[in-house]
Amino acid sequence: MIPQTLVVPLDGSPFAEQAIPVARALAERLRGGVLLVSAPYHGPIEPRAYLAEVAERCAGVPVETFASDVNLPAEALLSIVGESGDRTICMTSHGRGGLRWSMVGSTAEEVLRRSDRPVVLVGRHCRDDFLTQGRHLLAAVDGTRDSGTIAPVAVEWSERLGLALTAACVVHPRDVEAAEHPETVLGPIVEAFGGAGHVDARLVFNAYVAGALADFAEDLPAAMIVANSHARTGLARVALGSVTMAVLHQATCPLLVAHSSATSAA
Repeated sequence: MIPQTLVVPLDGSPFAEQAIPVARALAERLRGGVLLVSAPYHGPIEPRAYLAEVAERCAGVPVETFASDVNLPAEALLSIVGESGDRTICMTSHGRGGLRWSMVGSTAEEVLRRSDRPVVLVGRHCRDDFLTQGRHLLAAVDGTRDSGTIAPVAVEWSERLGLALTAACVVHPRDVEAAEHPETVLGPIVEAFGGAGHVDARLVFNAYVAGALADFAEDLPAAMIVANSHARTGLARVALGSVTMAVLHQATCPLLVAHSSATSAA
């Protein structure tokens, strides 16, 4: 389900605030709103005043603020998102302080693991104009049939954001079978996305998966990269997936992490 509200957790750090323009841009395109959330525990001293100040950066879309008094970051965020299905968390990959709502550490990993809907992650190099400069949504797949479970999420987000859908699978340059018979890899991917009329499936030959995906996204150009939270190759494993984190830290657009159990219901 496409969100009506982007929930942005903030700890008062400049880097955590980089999620604000991303959420605002997505909310504007989706005709939704933004909910800025913070707490006094290891965050801003006066969260309400702080939130009121940063809310001014969301001009043009409906914006709300919420100062939580709960010192359980993951639990608080999941509670705020709720069960209605119309809210999605949008946060940066790192923050500061013990709150760590915006850090891809134990708390964020718990959020990503337990959330039943996609989570938008913003890396260090994400550009504020990602949505106006990018024309594609890039689905990063690992070539296996179950990686195609991200297809419903990728298709829905690409349609609502008005982006062309491209699926990319990175294979090693020495993979002779993939080079000589690309249809064996691309066929199941195209089928999972509803056929050739719905997706442009590509093989990217490179030994460095993360760099290849980041470069391919830049060349398209892509406004968003979608990856599964669980994949056989480890391509999109958030908790331990070094490849996914490497893509996030190199990409100039946000990464939408779709939980496996959520994709079937999208």
